[in-house]
Amino acid sequence: MSPAIDQSISLLTDIAYGIVFAAAASHVARLLRQPLILGYVLGGVLLGSHLGFGLVTNEANIELISEIGLILLLFIIGMEINLRELVKMGKSMFTLGIVQFAACVALGLLAFRFLGYRIGNGNFDLLYIAVAAALSSTLIVVKLLHDKFEIHTVAGRLTVGVLVLQDVGAIIFMACQPNLLNPQLVNIAQSLGLGVVLVVTTFLASRHLLSRLFLAASKSPELVLLTSIAWCFFIAGLAEIAGLSKEMGALIAGMSIAAFPYGTAVIGTLSGVRDFFVTLFFVSLGLKVPVPT
Repeated sequence: MSPAIDQSISLLTDIAYGIVFAAAASHVARLLRQPLILGYVLGGVLLGSHLGFGLVTNEANIELISEIGLILLLFIIGMEINLRELVKMGKSMFTLGIVQFAACVALGLLAFRFLGYRIGNGNFDLLYIAVAAALSSTLIVVKLLHDKFEIHTVAGRLTVGVLVLQDVGAIIFMACQPNLLNPQLVNIAQSLGLGVVLVVTTFLASRHLLSRLFLAASKSPELVLLTSIAWCFFIAGLAEIAGLSKEMGALIAGMSIAAFPYGTAVIGTLSGVRDFFVTLFFVSLGLKVPVPT
């Protein structure tokens, strides 16, 4: 048997293990009245080689597949966002996002300094940990909001806006972090500029080009779905090239076609596929849980 076939069988086996263990652990989580996400992660822990049975040794297999779920989830969330309502909350959203990020970084600096971390002599471990602690997992937060049907509430929309601002803050920090003693303002401006160009270009292309493409494909639901997915991954790829995350690109892609009349059908079709891949994402998180030291 060729190595390629062996690798394919290994991938399918790992996916099968992931789904089976996630399903079993999710039933336990449901009985304990816990979020299903905990069941997915527990399934990954049981599969992993650190704390589990070691049934999945190649974590990259599931991790690669799970990224698709993350991209699809953010794409669907973007399609469900009413951009006009988000713009109306602009002042509140920006204020909340900036205050949240700054306050959490400050609290992180105080807390981790108390634990013995310091800044000085070129050592920025304290700052790195504080910034990391101030950021939220977009996938986990959005998934919980979606499961609780709170994504369309005022609090839900504000939360999504704050998550976007957190990503912007992370981009700025990553642009600075190669040399925090002498941050390159050009790199920061370049990262932000590329992000703005991507957003503007995406919405212009959506309005003047993609709308016509969807109109031409409107008689074939299958073609509408395929065009939507292609648009999602195309913008996600451009976002990665521009220095943004693929997930942010998927969110932008979804928001750019949110007003199209085909959105509901696309969301309904993608939801099942999304849940499959998102489950594997949380399983991959469980696989990485290390042995406590």
